[in-house]
Amino acid sequence: MQNKIYFYILLGVEGLVLVLVCLGIMPRELVLVSNGLLLFYFLFSRVGEGLLLFIASIPIFVALPISESFDSLSAGRLFILILFLKWLFEKRLAIWSKFKSLGFKEIFKNYRLELFSVILFIILALSIMNAVDLGAGVKKLIYLVNLSVVFIMVKDLVKDKEYLQKIIKAALISFGLVFLIALLQLISVYFFTIGRFWDWWADHISYNFYGENLKQIVKNTNAWFAASPSGPSVIRLFGSFTDPHSFALYLLLVCPFLYVFIFPILKDIKVKWKDFRKIRFNKWFLGVVFILTLFFIILSGTRGIWIAAMCGFVAAIFLFIIRKDLHRSVSYILLTILIFITLIPIASIFTTIPQFKEKGGLDAALVLKRLGSILDINETSNQGRIYIWKKTLESIKKSPLLGIGIGNFPIVLEQDIKLAKAGSSAHNLYLNFAAEGGVLSFLMVVLIFLEILIVIFKVLKSEISPKIRLLITGVFIYFIWTFAYSFFDIALLDERVFLLFLIIIGIVFAIKNNKKLQSYE
Repeated sequence: MQNKIYFYILLGVEGLVLVLVCLGIMPRELVLVSNGLLLFYFLFSRVGEGLLLFIASIPIFVALPISESFDSLSAGRLFILILFLKWLFEKRLAIWSKFKSLGFKEIFKNYRLELFSVILFIILALSIMNAVDLGAGVKKLIYLVNLSVVFIMVKDLVKDKEYLQKIIKAALISFGLVFLIALLQLISVYFFTIGRFWDWWADHISYNFYGENLKQIVKNTNAWFAASPSGPSVIRLFGSFTDPHSFALYLLLVCPFLYVFIFPILKDIKVKWKDFRKIRFNKWFLGVVFILTLFFIILSGTRGIWIAAMCGFVAAIFLFIIRKDLHRSVSYILLTILIFITLIPIASIFTTIPQFKEKGGLDAALVLKRLGSILDINETSNQGRIYIWKKTLESIKKSPLLGIGIGNFPIVLEQDIKLAKAGSSAHNLYLNFAAEGGVLSFLMVVLIFLEILIVIFKVLKSEISPKIRLLITGVFIYFIWTFAYSFFDIALLDERVFLLFLIIIGIVFAIKNNKKLQSYE
Protein backbone atom coordinates (compact mmCIF):
# COMPACT_ATOMS: atom_id res chain seq x y z
CA MET A 1 0.00 0.00 0.00
CA GLN A 2 2.86 2.35 0.88
CA ASN A 3 4.56 1.77 -2.47
CA LYS A 4 1.26 2.54 -4.20
CA ILE A 5 1.09 5.92 -2.42
CA TYR A 6 4.69 6.73 -3.39
CA PHE A 7 3.90 5.71 -6.97
CA TYR A 8 1.05 8.20 -7.33
CA ILE A 9 2.80 10.99 -5.39
CA LEU A 10 5.93 10.79 -7.56
CA LEU A 11 3.91 10.51 -10.78
CA GLY A 12 1.85 13.52 -9.69
CA VAL A 13 4.93 15.57 -8.83
CA GLU A 14 6.54 14.62 -12.12
CA GLY A 15 3.43 15.69 -14.06
CA LEU A 16 2.87 18.90 -12.06
CA VAL A 17 6.46 20.07 -12.46
CA LEU A 18 6.30 19.39 -16.20
CA VAL A 19 3.08 21.43 -16.52
CA LEU A 20 4.55 24.35 -14.56
CA VAL A 21 7.73 24.31 -16.65
CA CYS A 22 5.91 24.02 -19.99
CA LEU A 23 3.61 26.93 -19.07
CA GLY A 24 6.65 29.04 -18.26
CA ILE A 25 5.64 29.44 -14.61
CA MET A 26 8.79 27.72 -13.35
CA PRO A 27 12.27 27.43 -14.91
CA ARG A 28 13.20 24.34 -16.89
CA GLU A 29 15.84 23.40 -14.33
CA LEU A 30 13.05 22.42 -11.92
CA VAL A 31 12.73 19.09 -13.80
CA LEU A 32 16.16 18.22 -12.38
CA VAL A 33 14.59 18.31 -8.91
CA SER A 34 11.57 16.15 -9.84
CA ASN A 35 13.78 13.70 -11.72
CA GLY A 36 16.12 13.65 -8.73
CA LEU A 37 13.19 12.39 -6.65
CA LEU A 38 12.49 9.75 -9.27
CA LEU A 39 16.17 8.78 -9.29
CA PHE A 40 16.07 8.32 -5.50
CA TYR A 41 12.98 6.11 -5.85
CA PHE A 42 14.51 3.99 -8.61
CA LEU A 43 17.69 3.54 -6.57
CA PHE A 44 16.05 2.48 -3.33
CA SER A 45 12.75 0.84 -4.28
CA ARG A 46 12.37 -2.75 -5.41
CA VAL A 47 13.08 -3.24 -9.10
CA GLY A 48 9.53 -4.40 -9.79
CA GLU A 49 8.01 -1.31 -8.16
CA GLY A 50 10.45 0.96 -9.96
CA LEU A 51 9.61 -0.63 -13.29
CA LEU A 52 5.91 0.17 -12.79
CA LEU A 53 6.63 3.88 -12.25
CA PHE A 54 9.00 3.83 -15.21
CA ILE A 55 6.31 2.41 -17.53
CA ALA A 56 3.68 4.88 -16.34
CA SER A 57 6.11 7.78 -16.88
CA ILE A 58 7.22 6.88 -20.41
CA PRO A 59 5.27 9.67 -22.18
CA ILE A 60 6.50 12.40 -19.82
CA PHE A 61 10.19 11.59 -19.53
CA VAL A 62 12.01 14.75 -20.58
CA ALA A 63 15.49 15.62 -21.77
CA LEU A 64 17.59 16.67 -18.78
CA PRO A 65 18.86 20.30 -18.97
CA ILE A 66 22.34 19.39 -17.71
CA SER A 67 24.01 22.31 -19.52
CA GLU A 68 23.35 24.66 -22.44
CA SER A 69 25.30 22.42 -24.81
CA PHE A 70 24.06 19.11 -23.36
CA ASP A 71 20.30 19.13 -22.82
CA SER A 72 18.97 16.25 -24.97
CA LEU A 73 19.63 13.15 -22.83
CA SER A 74 16.29 11.54 -21.97
CA ALA A 75 15.79 10.88 -18.26
CA GLY A 76 14.10 7.62 -19.21
CA ARG A 77 17.31 6.23 -20.67
CA LEU A 78 19.16 6.96 -17.43
CA PHE A 79 16.41 5.42 -15.28
CA ILE A 80 16.12 2.21 -17.30
CA LEU A 81 19.89 1.75 -17.02
CA ILE A 82 19.70 2.10 -13.23
CA LEU A 83 16.83 -0.37 -12.98
CA PHE A 84 18.64 -2.85 -15.20
CA LEU A 85 21.88 -2.66 -13.20
CA LYS A 86 19.92 -3.24 -9.99
CA TRP A 87 18.12 -6.18 -11.55
CA LEU A 88 21.38 -7.58 -12.93
CA PHE A 89 23.06 -7.34 -9.51
CA GLU A 90 20.16 -9.14 -7.81
CA LYS A 91 20.03 -11.88 -10.45
CA ARG A 92 23.77 -12.19 -11.14
CA LEU A 93 24.25 -15.60 -9.53
CA ALA A 94 21.14 -17.14 -11.11
CA ILE A 95 22.05 -15.67 -14.51
CA TRP A 96 25.63 -16.97 -14.32
CA SER A 97 24.48 -20.41 -13.21
CA LYS A 98 21.97 -20.57 -16.05
CA PHE A 99 24.44 -19.23 -18.61
CA LYS A 100 27.08 -21.86 -17.76
CA SER A 101 24.62 -24.70 -18.32
CA LEU A 102 23.25 -23.45 -21.63
CA GLY A 103 24.19 -25.20 -24.84
CA PHE A 104 23.65 -23.91 -28.36
CA LYS A 105 20.70 -26.28 -28.93
CA GLU A 106 18.88 -25.01 -25.85
CA ILE A 107 19.66 -21.39 -26.76
CA PHE A 108 18.30 -21.89 -30.28
CA LYS A 109 15.23 -23.67 -28.93
CA ASN A 110 14.31 -21.40 -26.01
CA TYR A 111 16.16 -18.13 -26.60
CA ARG A 112 15.97 -17.53 -30.35
CA LEU A 113 14.77 -13.94 -29.99
CA GLU A 114 17.68 -13.09 -27.72
CA LEU A 115 20.11 -14.92 -30.05
CA PHE A 116 18.85 -13.06 -33.14
CA SER A 117 19.00 -9.75 -31.26
CA VAL A 118 22.61 -10.32 -30.16
CA ILE A 119 23.60 -11.21 -33.74
CA LEU A 120 21.87 -8.04 -34.98
CA PHE A 121 23.74 -5.91 -32.44
CA ILE A 122 27.05 -7.50 -33.48
CA ILE A 123 26.35 -6.79 -37.15
CA LEU A 124 25.36 -3.20 -36.38
CA ALA A 125 28.48 -2.76 -34.24
CA LEU A 126 30.64 -4.00 -37.12
CA SER A 127 28.87 -1.62 -39.51
CA ILE A 128 30.35 1.31 -37.56
CA MET A 129 33.60 0.59 -39.41
CA ASN A 130 31.91 1.97 -42.54
CA ALA A 131 30.40 5.00 -40.80
CA VAL A 132 31.34 8.51 -41.87
CA ASP A 133 30.28 9.76 -38.45
CA LEU A 134 31.53 7.24 -35.85
CA GLY A 135 29.94 9.18 -33.00
CA ALA A 136 26.46 8.95 -34.52
CA GLY A 137 26.92 5.20 -35.00
CA VAL A 138 28.06 4.58 -31.43
CA LYS A 139 25.21 6.73 -30.04
CA LYS A 140 22.54 4.82 -31.96
CA LEU A 141 23.97 1.44 -30.98
CA ILE A 142 24.02 2.49 -27.31
CA TYR A 143 20.46 3.79 -27.74
CA LEU A 144 19.21 0.42 -29.01
CA VAL A 145 21.04 -1.62 -26.35
CA ASN A 146 20.00 0.80 -23.59
CA LEU A 147 16.29 0.50 -24.37
CA SER A 148 16.30 -3.21 -25.19
CA VAL A 149 17.08 -4.22 -21.60
CA VAL A 150 13.48 -3.40 -20.63
CA PHE A 151 12.39 -6.56 -22.45
CA ILE A 152 14.74 -8.68 -20.33
CA MET A 153 13.41 -7.20 -17.08
CA VAL A 154 9.73 -7.44 -17.99
CA LYS A 155 10.13 -11.03 -19.14
CA ASP A 156 11.73 -11.96 -15.81
CA LEU A 157 9.67 -9.85 -13.39
CA VAL A 158 6.18 -10.71 -14.64
CA LYS A 159 5.77 -13.91 -12.62
CA ASP A 160 2.26 -13.73 -11.16
CA LYS A 161 -1.19 -12.51 -12.11
CA GLU A 162 -1.09 -9.61 -9.65
CA TYR A 163 2.06 -8.09 -11.13
CA LEU A 164 0.80 -8.69 -14.67
CA GLN A 165 -2.30 -6.67 -13.81
CA LYS A 166 -0.15 -3.92 -12.28
CA ILE A 167 2.06 -3.67 -15.35
CA ILE A 168 -0.96 -3.47 -17.67
CA LYS A 169 -2.45 -0.72 -15.50
CA ALA A 170 0.87 1.15 -15.55
CA ALA A 171 0.83 0.96 -19.36
CA LEU A 172 -2.74 2.31 -19.35
CA ILE A 173 -1.70 5.21 -17.10
CA SER A 174 1.01 5.93 -19.65
CA PHE A 175 -1.64 5.82 -22.37
CA GLY A 176 -3.90 8.12 -20.32
CA LEU A 177 -1.17 10.78 -20.22
CA VAL A 178 -0.69 10.53 -23.99
CA PHE A 179 -4.44 10.73 -24.55
CA LEU A 180 -4.90 13.75 -22.25
CA ILE A 181 -2.07 15.75 -23.86
CA ALA A 182 -3.48 14.99 -27.34
CA LEU A 183 -6.98 16.04 -26.25
CA LEU A 184 -5.67 19.34 -24.86
CA GLN A 185 -3.66 19.85 -28.04
CA LEU A 186 -6.76 19.34 -30.19
CA ILE A 187 -8.78 21.78 -28.09
CA SER A 188 -6.02 24.40 -28.18
CA VAL A 189 -5.96 24.70 -31.99
CA TYR A 190 -9.33 26.47 -31.87
CA PHE A 191 -7.95 29.28 -29.70
CA PHE A 192 -4.65 30.14 -31.40
CA THR A 193 -3.51 31.21 -34.83
CA ILE A 194 -1.32 28.70 -36.62
CA GLY A 195 1.80 30.85 -36.18
CA ARG A 196 1.23 31.32 -32.47
CA PHE A 197 0.51 27.61 -31.94
CA TRP A 198 3.60 26.60 -33.92
CA ASP A 199 5.91 28.96 -32.01
CA TRP A 200 4.41 28.26 -28.59
CA TRP A 201 4.50 24.49 -28.98
CA ALA A 202 8.10 24.53 -30.23
CA ASP A 203 9.30 26.99 -27.57
CA HIS A 204 7.50 25.41 -24.63
CA ILE A 205 6.59 21.75 -25.26
CA SER A 206 9.24 20.60 -27.73
CA TYR A 207 11.97 22.55 -25.95
CA ASN A 208 11.12 21.32 -22.46
CA PHE A 209 10.54 17.73 -23.56
CA TYR A 210 13.43 17.26 -25.99
CA GLY A 211 15.90 20.14 -25.70
CA GLU A 212 17.17 23.06 -27.76
CA ASN A 213 18.29 21.01 -30.77
CA LEU A 214 14.85 19.54 -31.50
CA LYS A 215 13.19 22.87 -30.77
CA GLN A 216 15.19 24.48 -33.57
CA ILE A 217 14.42 21.59 -35.93
CA VAL A 218 10.63 21.74 -35.44
CA LYS A 219 10.60 25.54 -35.69
CA ASN A 220 11.95 25.18 -39.23
CA THR A 221 10.39 21.93 -40.40
CA ASN A 222 7.88 19.47 -38.98
CA ALA A 223 4.99 17.21 -39.93
CA TRP A 224 2.47 18.83 -37.58
CA PHE A 225 0.01 20.10 -40.20
CA ALA A 226 -1.92 18.71 -43.15
CA ALA A 227 -2.40 20.72 -46.32
CA SER A 228 -5.78 22.29 -47.06
CA PRO A 229 -6.98 24.64 -49.83
CA SER A 230 -6.07 27.63 -47.66
CA GLY A 231 -2.68 26.34 -46.57
CA PRO A 232 -1.24 24.05 -43.84
CA SER A 233 -3.99 24.87 -41.37
CA VAL A 234 -5.26 21.49 -40.13
CA ILE A 235 -3.55 19.93 -37.14
CA ARG A 236 -2.15 16.41 -37.39
CA LEU A 237 -2.36 15.27 -33.78
CA PHE A 238 1.03 14.40 -32.30
CA GLY A 239 0.57 15.00 -28.57
CA SER A 240 3.87 15.26 -26.70
CA PHE A 241 5.68 13.21 -29.37
CA THR A 242 8.11 14.65 -31.90
CA ASP A 243 5.84 13.82 -34.84
CA PRO A 244 2.38 12.38 -35.66
CA HIS A 245 3.77 9.01 -36.79
CA SER A 246 5.22 7.94 -33.45
CA PHE A 247 2.15 9.33 -31.64
CA ALA A 248 -0.22 7.25 -33.77
CA LEU A 249 1.88 4.09 -33.43
CA TYR A 250 2.03 4.45 -29.64
CA LEU A 251 -1.77 4.63 -29.47
CA LEU A 252 -2.05 1.66 -31.81
CA LEU A 253 0.22 -0.54 -29.69
CA VAL A 254 -1.62 0.23 -26.46
CA CYS A 255 -4.99 -0.94 -27.87
CA PRO A 256 -4.61 -4.61 -26.78
CA PHE A 257 -4.38 -3.44 -23.16
CA LEU A 258 -7.60 -1.49 -23.58
CA TYR A 259 -9.32 -4.64 -24.86
CA VAL A 260 -8.55 -6.42 -21.58
CA PHE A 261 -10.46 -3.82 -19.57
CA ILE A 262 -13.33 -3.09 -21.97
CA PHE A 263 -14.58 -6.20 -23.75
CA PRO A 264 -14.70 -8.99 -21.11
CA ILE A 265 -17.77 -7.28 -19.59
CA LEU A 266 -19.70 -7.97 -22.81
CA LYS A 267 -19.42 -11.76 -22.70
CA ASP A 268 -22.59 -12.23 -20.63
CA ILE A 269 -24.54 -9.26 -22.02
CA LYS A 270 -27.35 -9.82 -24.49
CA VAL A 271 -28.16 -7.31 -27.20
CA LYS A 272 -30.87 -5.55 -25.21
CA TRP A 273 -30.78 -2.02 -23.89
CA LYS A 274 -31.80 -3.09 -20.38
CA ASP A 275 -28.74 -5.36 -20.28
CA PHE A 276 -26.39 -2.66 -21.56
CA ARG A 277 -27.62 -0.37 -18.79
CA LYS A 278 -26.06 -2.81 -16.32
CA ILE A 279 -22.57 -2.01 -17.61
CA ARG A 280 -20.76 0.14 -15.09
CA PHE A 281 -19.94 3.75 -15.91
CA ASN A 282 -16.18 3.08 -16.05
CA LYS A 283 -16.73 0.53 -18.83
CA TRP A 284 -18.75 3.03 -20.85
CA PHE A 285 -16.09 5.66 -20.19
CA LEU A 286 -13.30 3.36 -21.38
CA GLY A 287 -15.36 2.51 -24.45
CA VAL A 288 -15.69 6.18 -25.35
CA VAL A 289 -11.97 6.70 -24.73
CA PHE A 290 -11.21 3.74 -27.00
CA ILE A 291 -13.31 5.21 -29.83
CA LEU A 292 -11.61 8.58 -29.36
CA THR A 293 -8.24 6.81 -29.44
CA LEU A 294 -9.04 5.38 -32.87
CA PHE A 295 -10.24 8.86 -33.89
CA PHE A 296 -6.96 10.41 -32.69
CA ILE A 297 -4.96 7.87 -34.72
CA ILE A 298 -6.89 9.00 -37.81
CA LEU A 299 -6.42 12.68 -36.94
CA SER A 300 -2.66 12.07 -36.81
CA GLY A 301 -2.90 11.92 -40.61
CA THR A 302 -0.56 8.93 -40.69
CA ARG A 303 -1.53 7.36 -44.01
CA GLY A 304 0.75 4.35 -43.55
CA ILE A 305 -1.23 3.28 -40.49
CA TRP A 306 -4.52 3.75 -42.35
CA ILE A 307 -3.49 1.49 -45.21
CA ALA A 308 -1.74 -1.02 -42.91
CA ALA A 309 -5.08 -1.49 -41.13
CA MET A 310 -5.99 -3.81 -44.00
CA CYS A 311 -3.14 -6.14 -42.96
CA GLY A 312 -4.51 -6.17 -39.43
CA PHE A 313 -7.95 -6.95 -40.85
CA VAL A 314 -6.55 -9.83 -42.95
CA ALA A 315 -4.68 -11.19 -39.89
CA ALA A 316 -7.94 -11.12 -37.90
CA ILE A 317 -9.82 -12.96 -40.66
CA PHE A 318 -7.00 -15.52 -40.80
CA LEU A 319 -7.30 -16.24 -37.06
CA PHE A 320 -11.09 -16.34 -37.29
CA ILE A 321 -10.95 -19.01 -40.02
CA ILE A 322 -8.31 -21.31 -38.54
CA ARG A 323 -9.14 -21.02 -34.81
CA LYS A 324 -12.74 -21.51 -33.65
CA ASP A 325 -11.71 -20.93 -30.03
CA LEU A 326 -10.66 -17.37 -30.94
CA HIS A 327 -13.95 -16.36 -32.57
CA ARG A 328 -15.11 -14.16 -29.70
CA SER A 329 -11.76 -12.40 -29.25
CA VAL A 330 -11.27 -11.89 -32.98
CA SER A 331 -14.85 -10.61 -33.34
CA TYR A 332 -14.16 -7.79 -30.86
CA ILE A 333 -10.99 -6.82 -32.71
CA LEU A 334 -12.62 -7.02 -36.14
CA LEU A 335 -15.35 -4.74 -34.80
CA THR A 336 -12.82 -2.14 -33.69
CA ILE A 337 -10.94 -2.25 -37.03
CA LEU A 338 -14.26 -1.73 -38.83
CA ILE A 339 -15.00 1.19 -36.48
CA PHE A 340 -11.57 2.59 -37.32
CA ILE A 341 -12.31 2.40 -41.05
CA THR A 342 -15.77 3.93 -40.52
CA LEU A 343 -14.29 6.82 -38.55
CA ILE A 344 -12.13 7.93 -41.50
CA PRO A 345 -14.97 9.69 -43.41
CA ILE A 346 -16.28 11.07 -40.10
CA ALA A 347 -12.83 12.51 -39.41
CA SER A 348 -12.94 14.13 -42.84
CA ILE A 349 -16.18 15.89 -41.94
CA PHE A 350 -14.65 16.91 -38.60
CA THR A 351 -11.91 18.85 -40.41
CA THR A 352 -14.52 21.24 -41.82
CA ILE A 353 -14.56 22.95 -38.43
CA PRO A 354 -12.17 25.91 -38.90
CA GLN A 355 -8.99 25.63 -36.85
CA PHE A 356 -6.42 28.26 -35.91
CA LYS A 357 -9.05 31.05 -36.05
CA GLU A 358 -9.36 30.75 -39.83
CA LYS A 359 -12.47 32.10 -41.51
CA GLY A 360 -14.78 29.77 -43.39
CA GLY A 361 -14.87 26.00 -43.59
CA LEU A 362 -12.17 23.74 -44.93
CA ASP A 363 -12.30 20.88 -47.42
CA ALA A 364 -15.00 18.45 -46.22
CA ALA A 365 -13.17 15.57 -47.90
CA LEU A 366 -9.68 16.47 -46.70
CA VAL A 367 -9.00 13.19 -44.82
CA LEU A 368 -10.54 11.11 -47.63
CA LYS A 369 -8.39 12.92 -50.19
CA ARG A 370 -5.35 12.27 -48.03
CA LEU A 371 -6.30 8.57 -47.91
CA GLY A 372 -6.83 8.50 -51.68
CA SER A 373 -3.44 10.14 -52.24
CA ILE A 374 -1.72 6.94 -51.06
CA LEU A 375 -1.92 5.52 -54.59
CA ASP A 376 -1.13 8.81 -56.33
CA ILE A 377 2.52 8.58 -57.40
CA ASN A 378 2.46 12.24 -58.46
CA GLU A 379 1.60 13.40 -54.94
CA THR A 380 4.53 15.33 -53.44
CA SER A 381 4.97 13.19 -50.32
CA ASN A 382 4.76 9.97 -52.34
CA GLN A 383 7.30 11.24 -54.85
CA GLY A 384 9.62 12.06 -51.97
CA ARG A 385 9.27 8.55 -50.54
CA ILE A 386 9.84 6.91 -53.92
CA TYR A 387 12.98 9.03 -54.39
CA ILE A 388 14.24 8.05 -50.91
CA TRP A 389 13.52 4.36 -51.51
CA LYS A 390 15.42 4.47 -54.81
CA LYS A 391 18.42 6.17 -53.20
CA THR A 392 18.29 3.64 -50.35
CA LEU A 393 18.27 0.67 -52.72
CA GLU A 394 21.22 2.18 -54.60
CA SER A 395 23.09 2.54 -51.30
CA ILE A 396 22.33 -1.09 -50.36
CA LYS A 397 23.62 -2.21 -53.75
CA LYS A 398 26.86 -0.29 -53.18
CA SER A 399 27.39 -1.49 -49.59
CA PRO A 400 25.46 -4.77 -49.19
CA LEU A 401 27.57 -6.39 -46.47
CA LEU A 402 27.74 -3.86 -43.62
CA GLY A 403 25.91 -0.90 -45.11
CA ILE A 404 27.00 2.69 -44.58
CA GLY A 405 27.11 2.38 -40.81
CA ILE A 406 24.45 2.46 -38.13
CA GLY A 407 23.16 5.97 -37.40
CA ASN A 408 24.49 7.33 -40.67
CA PHE A 409 21.43 7.12 -42.92
CA PRO A 410 21.40 10.85 -43.89
CA ILE A 411 24.58 10.11 -45.87
CA VAL A 412 22.42 8.12 -48.31
CA LEU A 413 20.55 11.33 -49.16
CA GLU A 414 23.72 13.44 -49.02
CA GLN A 415 22.42 15.24 -45.92
CA ASP A 416 23.94 16.33 -42.63
CA ILE A 417 24.03 13.50 -40.06
CA LYS A 418 22.27 15.80 -37.59
CA LEU A 419 19.13 15.60 -39.75
CA ALA A 420 18.52 12.07 -38.45
CA LYS A 421 16.76 13.78 -35.54
CA ALA A 422 14.65 15.71 -38.03
CA GLY A 423 13.34 12.46 -39.52
CA SER A 424 15.91 11.74 -42.21
CA SER A 425 15.35 8.03 -42.79
CA ALA A 426 14.44 5.47 -45.44
CA HIS A 427 10.74 5.80 -44.45
CA ASN A 428 10.86 2.02 -44.32
CA LEU A 429 12.19 0.24 -41.23
CA TYR A 430 13.48 -2.77 -43.18
CA LEU A 431 15.28 -0.71 -45.82
CA ASN A 432 16.67 1.56 -43.11
CA PHE A 433 18.37 -1.38 -41.38
CA ALA A 434 19.57 -2.74 -44.73
CA ALA A 435 21.10 0.61 -45.67
CA GLU A 436 22.77 1.24 -42.31
CA GLY A 437 23.79 -2.30 -41.35
CA GLY A 438 23.74 -4.26 -44.59
CA VAL A 439 21.59 -7.11 -45.90
CA LEU A 440 22.41 -9.32 -42.89
CA SER A 441 20.95 -6.79 -40.47
CA PHE A 442 17.80 -6.63 -42.62
CA LEU A 443 17.58 -10.44 -42.46
CA MET A 444 17.97 -10.45 -38.67
CA VAL A 445 15.20 -7.85 -38.24
CA VAL A 446 12.88 -10.02 -40.35
CA LEU A 447 13.80 -13.11 -38.30
CA ILE A 448 13.21 -11.20 -35.04
CA PHE A 449 9.74 -10.10 -36.16
CA LEU A 450 8.89 -13.62 -37.37
CA GLU A 451 10.07 -15.13 -34.07
CA ILE A 452 7.88 -12.70 -32.13
CA LEU A 453 4.82 -13.67 -34.19
CA ILE A 454 5.64 -17.40 -33.85
CA VAL A 455 5.86 -17.11 -30.05
CA ILE A 456 2.58 -15.17 -29.91
CA PHE A 457 0.91 -17.87 -32.01
CA LYS A 458 2.29 -20.58 -29.71
CA VAL A 459 0.78 -18.80 -26.70
CA LEU A 460 -2.58 -18.72 -28.50
CA LYS A 461 -2.35 -22.52 -28.85
CA SER A 462 -1.93 -22.94 -25.09
CA GLU A 463 -4.67 -23.45 -22.52
CA ILE A 464 -5.20 -19.80 -21.66
CA SER A 465 -7.97 -17.88 -19.95
CA PRO A 466 -10.44 -15.75 -21.98
CA LYS A 467 -8.78 -12.53 -20.80
CA ILE A 468 -5.28 -13.68 -21.81
CA ARG A 469 -6.68 -15.01 -25.08
CA LEU A 470 -8.17 -11.58 -25.84
CA LEU A 471 -4.93 -9.81 -24.92
CA ILE A 472 -2.64 -12.07 -26.97
CA THR A 473 -5.04 -12.12 -29.94
CA GLY A 474 -5.00 -8.33 -29.90
CA VAL A 475 -1.21 -8.26 -29.69
CA PHE A 476 -0.88 -10.65 -32.65
CA ILE A 477 -3.21 -8.63 -34.89
CA TYR A 478 -1.83 -5.23 -33.88
CA PHE A 479 1.75 -6.41 -34.32
CA ILE A 480 0.90 -7.50 -37.87
CA TRP A 481 -0.57 -4.03 -38.33
CA THR A 482 2.60 -2.45 -36.88
CA PHE A 483 5.00 -4.56 -38.97
CA ALA A 484 3.03 -3.68 -42.10
CA TYR A 485 3.14 0.02 -41.20
CA SER A 486 6.91 -0.29 -40.81
CA PHE A 487 7.12 -0.56 -44.62
CA PHE A 488 6.28 3.16 -44.66
CA ASP A 489 8.10 4.58 -41.65
CA ILE A 490 10.62 3.86 -38.87
CA ALA A 491 8.42 5.23 -36.04
CA LEU A 492 8.83 1.91 -34.20
CA LEU A 493 12.34 3.07 -33.24
CA ASP A 494 11.06 6.22 -31.51
CA GLU A 495 12.13 5.97 -27.86
CA ARG A 496 8.63 5.94 -26.34
CA VAL A 497 7.15 3.63 -28.97
CA PHE A 498 10.10 1.23 -28.84
CA LEU A 499 9.87 0.96 -25.06
CA LEU A 500 6.15 0.12 -25.20
CA PHE A 501 6.82 -2.42 -27.97
CA LEU A 502 9.51 -4.13 -25.87
CA ILE A 503 7.29 -4.16 -22.77
CA ILE A 504 4.52 -5.91 -24.71
CA ILE A 505 6.97 -8.50 -26.05
CA GLY A 506 8.29 -9.06 -22.52
CA ILE A 507 4.73 -9.69 -21.29
CA VAL A 508 4.06 -12.16 -24.12
CA PHE A 509 7.25 -14.14 -23.40
CA ALA A 510 6.51 -14.12 -19.66
CA ILE A 511 3.07 -15.58 -20.33
CA LYS A 512 4.59 -18.21 -22.62
CA ASN A 513 6.99 -19.35 -19.90
CA ASN A 514 4.57 -19.26 -16.96
CA LYS A 515 1.47 -21.45 -16.72
CA LYS A 516 0.14 -19.38 -13.80
CA LEU A 517 -0.04 -16.27 -15.97
CA GLN A 518 -2.00 -18.13 -18.64
CA SER A 519 -4.98 -18.39 -16.28
CA TYR A 520 -5.12 -14.64 -15.53
CA GLU A 521 -8.69 -13.37 -15.15
